[in-house]
Amino acid sequence: MTAPTGEAPTGQAPDVRHRHDVPSPAPTARALRIVLASYACDPSRGTEPGMGWAWAEALARRGHTVELLTRPHGGNTEHIGRRIEALGPVGRRIRTHVVPAPPRPWWVRLLPGFLRGQVLEFVHYDGWQRRALEHARGHGLGCADLVHHVSYGSLVGGSALRRLGPPLVFGPVGGGQTAPRSHRRWLGPAYVQELVRELLWVRGMSLRPTCRATVREAALVLTTNRDTARRARRLGRADPRMVLSDGVPGELLREPAREGPERPDRPPTVLWVGRLTAIKAPELALRAFALLSARVPDARFVVLGDGPLRADLERLTVRLGLTGSVSFRGRLPWRDTLAAYDDADVLLFTSLRDSFGVQNLEAWARGLPVVHLDHQGVGDFSAPGCSAPVPLGDPADLPGRLADALAGMLADEEARRRTAEAGPRWARQHTWAAKAEFAERLYEAVLNRR
Repeated sequence: MTAPTGEAPTGQAPDVRHRHDVPSPAPTARALRIVLASYACDPSRGTEPGMGWAWAEALARRGHTVELLTRPHGGNTEHIGRRIEALGPVGRRIRTHVVPAPPRPWWVRLLPGFLRGQVLEFVHYDGWQRRALEHARGHGLGCADLVHHVSYGSLVGGSALRRLGPPLVFGPVGGGQTAPRSHRRWLGPAYVQELVRELLWVRGMSLRPTCRATVREAALVLTTNRDTARRARRLGRADPRMVLSDGVPGELLREPAREGPERPDRPPTVLWVGRLTAIKAPELALRAFALLSARVPDARFVVLGDGPLRADLERLTVRLGLTGSVSFRGRLPWRDTLAAYDDADVLLFTSLRDSFGVQNLEAWARGLPVVHLDHQGVGDFSAPGCSAPVPLGDPADLPGRLADALAGMLADEEARRRTAEAGPRWARQHTWAAKAEFAERLYEAVLNRR
């Protein structure tokens, strides 16, 4: 989930996201004092910690005072301090409140291995929220204009800060999505863990009073996919609003569009980015590429990311006779990851459970088309004209249908040229600067209504 300072988990961009050599935009709305609940927050990392920080910096750049509530984890407080100092006047608008999580409860050690980590994280998060509420009350944060809870971005965790006093904007959150049972063959032994997660967390924990009260009492509930919106409605929220949780730095947009020869002087290249775990379905991606390779013999498959399935996937690559065509490059520094986007012809995204998948947004920002499964967050926020959504359909022929989509994309030079222009244009709506402007409009609507 994390990477050393200066590097990012595959598919993330803290190195670019936090480079600001352009002037700050002038705020278009009145300056607010915002309590930002960001349990996972680190400017040096990607995924959830990176997003937790990106909200704070983007709002401060719009002229708002951000009361940042977070926890100490993995050196993040030092990284936050250095980033605030580097931001100068903008950084002085971010006031950091570091609240430790509670100690590890003894009974967690009695749980089975695959449950132990999940339960421990949930207990820490729940206890941290109670401590954060107490801290906020003790430091006068109840006088702020509003509370925005951005991390964890999970519906079932709820927000204890709904009781602080100011109106609460909750999200964007996921957590309502589940892996399709019909496609459990692609999950392997992890299917049992996914089933336990669905029954215990998605169905069970969402019924907790904290979650139900948050969903019903928040001024706004923002969900990042329709599965989570559906769960919110079942919990009593009539008007959840769909908002993409992920964002990219404006500097990541690749403009102007690609120039030069129709095909670079290299083989057709398919890129896969993510952690090598069962829910990301890397085996499905590998088998789809094997079918593609039979039709496009010179095609290459580049896998960025690491995880517990890497050794199994490398052995499967040998059995499929793809040793010379598949490259496992592990986790890379962000500049190398960016170069991999630019050196590919299409991104393949096969996650069976994901709130969205920021690698899709990053690919579109670089003008790269995406072949993805047509479900959950990526199905809800697929860039028009820049992707080939593949229905889940029959799990047995899914690799073949993914291979068909990849072959079609590789053969369609005109479609790739259109994506080179349309992808960055669509991604511009989801830069952190644009998301902060959008959040301002939501805040004003909440405060005017109040």
